[in-house]
Amino acid sequence: MHTRQHMAGLALVSLTLLLTACGDGGTVTPPPPSGTAITSTADSGAGSLRDLLGSAKDGDTLKLASGTITLAGPLNVTKSVTLDLGSGVIDAAGKGRALEIPNGVIVTIKGGTLKGGTGAPITVQSIGLQALSVATYGGVLLNQGTLTLDGTAVTGGKANVGGGIANLKTGTLTLKGTSSVSGNTAQALPLDAKEDSGRGGGIFNSGTLKMEGGTVGGNSSVYVGGGIYTLGPGSITISGGVLSGNKCTYTVVDKPAEGCEGGAVYTTGLLTISGGTVRDNASTRFGGGIEVVGTTFNLSGGDISANTTLRAGGGVLLGEGTTMNYSGGTIQDNKATDLVEGGGGGILAFKAILKMSGGTIKGNSALTGGGIDAFTKNTVEISGGTIEGNATLANGNGGGINVNTGSTLNFTGGTIQNNTSAGNGGGVAISDSAGVLTISGTAKVSGNSARWGGGVIVNGAKMTLAGGSISGNIAVQTGGGVLDNGTVTMTGGEISGNSVPGNTGDGGGGVRLFAGSTFTASGGSIKNNTASFGGGIKTDEIYQTSPASIFTLAGATISGNTATENRGGGINNRGQLIIQSGSVTGNTAKMPGGGVFNAKVATYTQPGGSVTGNAPDNVFNEQ
Repeated sequence: MHTRQHMAGLALVSLTLLLTACGDGGTVTPPPPSGTAITSTADSGAGSLRDLLGSAKDGDTLKLASGTITLAGPLNVTKSVTLDLGSGVIDAAGKGRALEIPNGVIVTIKGGTLKGGTGAPITVQSIGLQALSVATYGGVLLNQGTLTLDGTAVTGGKANVGGGIANLKTGTLTLKGTSSVSGNTAQALPLDAKEDSGRGGGIFNSGTLKMEGGTVGGNSSVYVGGGIYTLGPGSITISGGVLSGNKCTYTVVDKPAEGCEGGAVYTTGLLTISGGTVRDNASTRFGGGIEVVGTTFNLSGGDISANTTLRAGGGVLLGEGTTMNYSGGTIQDNKATDLVEGGGGGILAFKAILKMSGGTIKGNSALTGGGIDAFTKNTVEISGGTIEGNATLANGNGGGINVNTGSTLNFTGGTIQNNTSAGNGGGVAISDSAGVLTISGTAKVSGNSARWGGGVIVNGAKMTLAGGSISGNIAVQTGGGVLDNGTVTMTGGEISGNSVPGNTGDGGGGVRLFAGSTFTASGGSIKNNTASFGGGIKTDEIYQTSPASIFTLAGATISGNTATENRGGGINNRGQLIIQSGSVTGNTAKMPGGGVFNAKVATYTQPGGSVTGNAPDNVFNEQ
């Protein structure tokens, strides 16, 4: 799923940043109310910013009311100071970075603009040897200390890693107020280079990054992290602000499996989002908004919206080894647009763990998994929240959720509602012999629609319905509530009020069993479903090499279902029907077989249970 230049699932070049400690890191003395005025906009000389930084003490405030300082080289801030830049501009003029802040120094920059820088190599260590990197880092700012940007713009920077800012291992960078990191670029080294590049258009972070406000927007990278690239164990915390209009650009025309990743954010370090907005970002391969690989992503608030990617994870991509804890916030209106391999309009998970206890995933779209695509050996646990109004493109699977290739979904609470698929599984689609779906507790699958399996389709997989409800779903063709092409065990819950409208479909308003499938109902109820025939259940006969389907009633109730045009109000049986216990009651059909209709090809045994009170009759056996 990953290539050397793009996905952190493959080894990153082993580089450990050597960070030189400067300054005493002591307590900052409050600055005097007025501060020291920067009286010259020259690069150096009396009254210039460079001159005043050279003589500053910890706690000083240096003030620039207006004007542009054009630098001949970077400013090295070695004291813990506040720079109050007003409406002023510090222009690096393409002659290196604007500012460099070493370890142990605490700096606050208020207002102003830092622009026009180019990054430089940093000291790296590989296999015990020290050397300068080939890649350049931090086009405008290099931070190894503690830096707060408050209403400051960082723009027009270029570097191989961190086009605008490089926040290194010992650094703490905080964005607040109206700060902006915009219009910066992370450029690529030649393809045969042995270092990573084209990463972090706006910010590269291997330390601690806190976004409390401001904007990271309109930045670009070649390979990953159009807005921000974080290398673990670095971390990002977003509680406010906006990441928008960022993009990564790499494409290979004749290799559609390749491309760039993480339009706004790409991280292999801890990501925590409690507020703010990630919107209108783009990638060409994975993670239009955010890509998280091999770490933890905690999402409790904020909005991830209107991001796009070509292949997978329009809003979010969870890479191998990632755990996402989703308790709040919204993931909406994101798209994975490819009509051949596109998946996960809202979220795509690959060998990851997704735990959803709250929040809303809505209005997303992709070929498969309009809301969520659990692709390959994932564990998905949903105990709360809402997945609604998502859609598949073309004839894809899983309007709300697609679960496949050895993944499991344990759905105990929350709602999957009003999702659509032109193909299979309006609410949930699960496939693959190793796939397992469990629905229990207060979980609801309601108001979804698809051609096959309006609520749920089980295709070669296993499903257990132990509680909750599958209700009010619609299938155009068959299986209004559940289409069973695998193994289903029902011990509780209900399948109710589902339908296959009109008289052109293949029946099975509540449940449709394809040949070769089994469905055992030992508890719960299948009720008030409608179809032209098989209002509650329709079973299938032998088809090609597949044996007849088997429905076993072993304690559940089948009631109030209707065959509006034909036979089998409760059950239309063309396969094998076994009634051991439970009841078939209060069902109706327009033609004989109000309770049970058995076709000539069917097998019917009733060692127990009851079939009573159906209209126009209880059991009709075709001769």
